[in-house]
Amino acid sequence: MRTNILFAAIVLMAAACQPTKKKEESVSVPEKITVPTLTKVWETDSTLQTPESIIYDESRGVLYVSNINAVPPTAKDNDGYISIISTEGEIIEREWVTEISAPKGMGILDSSLFVTNIDEIIEIDIPSGVIIARYPIEGAAFLNDISVTKEAEVYISDTGTNTIHVLNNGDVRTWLNDTTLVGPNGLLHQGSHLMVASYFGDEFSRIDINTKMTEVLSDSIPGGDGIVAFGEHYFVSNWNGEVHFVDNFGNRTLILDTKAEGLNAADICYLPEKNLLLVPTFFGNTVAGYEVK
Repeated sequence: MRTNILFAAIVLMAAACQPTKKKEESVSVPEKITVPTLTKVWETDSTLQTPESIIYDESRGVLYVSNINAVPPTAKDNDGYISIISTEGEIIEREWVTEISAPKGMGILDSSLFVTNIDEIIEIDIPSGVIIARYPIEGAAFLNDISVTKEAEVYISDTGTNTIHVLNNGDVRTWLNDTTLVGPNGLLHQGSHLMVASYFGDEFSRIDINTKMTEVLSDSIPGGDGIVAFGEHYFVSNWNGEVHFVDNFGNRTLILDTKAEGLNAADICYLPEKNLLLVPTFFGNTVAGYEVK
């Protein structure tokens, strides 16, 4: 969730302290695990404006897309918005909710849609499409992704400060601040663990919720963005324009590469009942739907 030209100051600071990592030269996948393939089946028209994240509202059968619009995504320009699209790629309502500066990650809890907005969390009442609360986070620099738990906790990454926050019943607390996170971006809560994709590093990691001990599953996904579960395994996007399949053993396979087309791969969404992976293209101004086989 970001862009190479968007928050250069943060990038330079992170690069100065980022540890050097040895890149994977080869990847072995156990024979019993079949690596999925992606086939594009639809793409929205290009009237979206810098779409960054997409989420499925299962109870209503529609998708919400966060649009940053003008960049940089740290500007409090109030020109961002949330769109509603169908699972077939039709734009139902382009500017459903407005008055947001730079919406990025989203999470659904009951009838509320939570959205990151630079240094605050916005709560939208889904039935009315009205912003009903704003939760400022002191010291936040670049709030990015969201993952909601069954216990009604909203985890939030701050890529700019190496921090993960938790919002619960209107109260925000810092859950983890650790420079080894190297710019946490994508989040996925899974029971006793929180999966994290690093933007400034190459790490895709699993953090124990109770001990906060970190296990790196893959150290070769630079610019990590979105994370979704695929059975016991994962799809992980990176903003550069790639989607990787990472199995539960940490083996990684590149399954989508749109860099040559100049398209990014921002915060993804997977619909298992439709075998459909959804990829916002950011500067491409579209969302693409891929059949997973």
